[in-house]
Amino acid sequence: MKKLLLIISVMFFYGCNTNPDYQANLELAKKWVQVFEKGDIELWKEIMSEDLRDQAPLYGMGEVDYATSQQIAEFYVNSYTDVKFNDPMWLPGIDTGTMTLDGSVRAYGVWTGKSKSTGRTFTLPSYHNFDFADGKIIYTGEYFDATGMVNSVGPVQRNVVVVTLDVKKGNYEKIQTLMDTEAGLKTTRNYDGCTHTEAFFNEENGKYIVIEHWESFEKYNAYSEWRLNEDPSGLVNEMLPLLVGGMNGLSIYSNNTGYGFY
Repeated sequence: MKKLLLIISVMFFYGCNTNPDYQANLELAKKWVQVFEKGDIELWKEIMSEDLRDQAPLYGMGEVDYATSQQIAEFYVNSYTDVKFNDPMWLPGIDTGTMTLDGSVRAYGVWTGKSKSTGRTFTLPSYHNFDFADGKIIYTGEYFDATGMVNSVGPVQRNVVVVTLDVKKGNYEKIQTLMDTEAGLKTTRNYDGCTHTEAFFNEENGKYIVIEHWESFEKYNAYSEWRLNEDPSGLVNEMLPLLVGGMNGLSIYSNNTGYGFY
């Protein structure tokens, strides 16, 4: 009986939403969904505040700003088709301090869609929350397994390139600083054909290891030619003095076969 009364109370609480902003905010949140269902990045720009803060779904990214959130949105719009937010449950949010309705919006649902590059499909339960200011979305939190989603629709055969740097003792921080600059691994990741990049340092053997995933080894070769011979940042030349043996401290393993994901 107590459980039944609790359920009725919750239904009454949400059903009697008197916050005057909620309905307008709910329509904005639904437009956010339409961005991905229709592949309309211009709609995203229309409804998002330039002061946006976005709790990104990708592991380790944390809270990002307007520009980074737009890049993430563009990635989904450009990478997936037939996208739909299925069986959505829209709920009004509350101010946790006063426990009163504050006009914010919450949503549960299941995303489905298909990768444009591989044709493989995904099914992804998710939760989202939205806050608003001046008729725009000013905060959004996106909670789902983004890494699992990317892996589920990825190619069966992946083109993996492994780069190792034999770092001189005491120079790891300098190497890491170079890798973290705009000209570093961010440029690698954003180069045509690179799907994602991982990197780490092993203190025991002094090796800095970069793992790159490419749409094709041909696209990697084009990147490598550019990085070694045309890159205006001169990143490689800055890096070589920090390696044991200079150029000999740089090893590249490409054209790998027999990839498996277990």
